[in-house]
Amino acid sequence: MHLECTLYQKKNSSAIIILNRPHVLNALNKKLWREIYENLCQAEEDKEVRAVIITGAGKAFSAGDDIKEVANLRTIEDIKTFFLNFATPTITKIVETPKPVIAAVNGLAYGGGCEIAMLCDLVIASDNATFAIPEALIGAIPPIASIIGTFIIGKLNVNMLMFTGEPITAQEAKSIGLVNKVVPAEELMKSAEELARSTMQAAPSAIKTIKKLASKQLELDKFKQSLDELIKIVLSQEGKEGHRAFIEKRPPDWVKT
Repeated sequence: MHLECTLYQKKNSSAIIILNRPHVLNALNKKLWREIYENLCQAEEDKEVRAVIITGAGKAFSAGDDIKEVANLRTIEDIKTFFLNFATPTITKIVETPKPVIAAVNGLAYGGGCEIAMLCDLVIASDNATFAIPEALIGAIPPIASIIGTFIIGKLNVNMLMFTGEPITAQEAKSIGLVNKVVPAEELMKSAEELARSTMQAAPSAIKTIKKLASKQLELDKFKQSLDELIKIVLSQEGKEGHRAFIEKRPPDWVKT
């Protein structure tokens, strides 16, 4: 498998997927979404792999969707293709992979990056990691956080993140239940691998069933509805202004929209 945007490693019965676009803070473009999916499929099919770890190269876990790529999507079909053909299969695969998927958050996890962490079964973060859900600041919505955020961290906590877009520290994320464990940055991968090994004491069939039951909270019909709403708002005047403002590094002018 030829990889351009990820690295795939196998170590001590763990598959390690590294998001590898550090020059853009591992922003999620079509290729990266697709490669995460392909890596997860490989890990699922490999009988020697008992757990999966997702982390980022460089100083970020992921800054979320590649805004420049999304802003260049002109038609409803283009936007539907991006979200339904690339993002959605990966999101579903994280949830449905019958092995524990661990997010090792090594830096900022914003937008879709934070939502990937939400989808994972366990989350370990370096002490310099930060989390944010800033989609509304650019005239968009977070489709995953709006559907399962309340289940994961509670209504008030997820609303604070979604309504303000303000980042929180790893320790704050732990205090609201978004992170299991915070460790020094230099110990992150060692700790993630230890956590992966600890899950291997459980019966694989038990973990598979637990994940199946827990994933019922992410109802695909509701998620598809949230994607429909996201597509509408991205194509709206506010959505276009928000994305333009982000690219031009200026505050959006909501009044003119």
